[in-house]
Amino acid sequence: MADIRLLRSVAERGTTAPERSQLQRFDWLQKALEIFVDEGIDAIRITRLADDLGVTRGSFYWHFQNREDLLDSLVSYWKDKNTAAITESMAQASSLANGIFRFFETCIDAVLFDPRLDLALREWARRSPAIHALVDAEDAARIEALRQFYLRFDYSMPQALIRARVLYYSQIGFYALGTSESLQTRLQYTDAYFEAFTGQQLTRQESANFRHYILDKYGEN
Repeated sequence: MADIRLLRSVAERGTTAPERSQLQRFDWLQKALEIFVDEGIDAIRITRLADDLGVTRGSFYWHFQNREDLLDSLVSYWKDKNTAAITESMAQASSLANGIFRFFETCIDAVLFDPRLDLALREWARRSPAIHALVDAEDAARIEALRQFYLRFDYSMPQALIRARVLYYSQIGFYALGTSESLQTRLQYTDAYFEAFTGQQLTRQESANFRHYILDKYGEN
């Protein structure tokens, strides 16, 4: 799910001259994001974008130097959305339970972390060494944020690193395998997941508060 405010912010970074058409850089980037997530990197072509937007191919160049410029903006959006969702949630954690709950919510809420976008980048990385290196760097940044979180709440090395990897890899694997569970089902496993990821147990009140919060915010689907 696209974060429109963030997408506009990323689009505006590349604006060096006044917009000269009804379409803005944002519109091209939004359409490219839609195609990228649905069909992959090869489907992003300037002619295809222009046709879908109902404008001429030449108008693309008012906003982007070339296709690579557009793709760079897509990558920036992915980093600013998905990596930041994890690193910021971990940095703001006020307790061990709060941090794990923040991570769980990040995985539930596509506004915070878009799994389809993440998988699209990973598929692109399979064929592009440069993108592969970038994905590796972002994975490392996410795991480091989780490692620092565990360190902050008294896990020593290598426990902090291994727990960070287990937490992160389990969720990425959940996406990659296309595992489908209702929110109600996932919430039934909250206590067991928490114990697996921390070696500690939630209190009944902590568990109940989290479940009520998630169901109130996201419904029961």
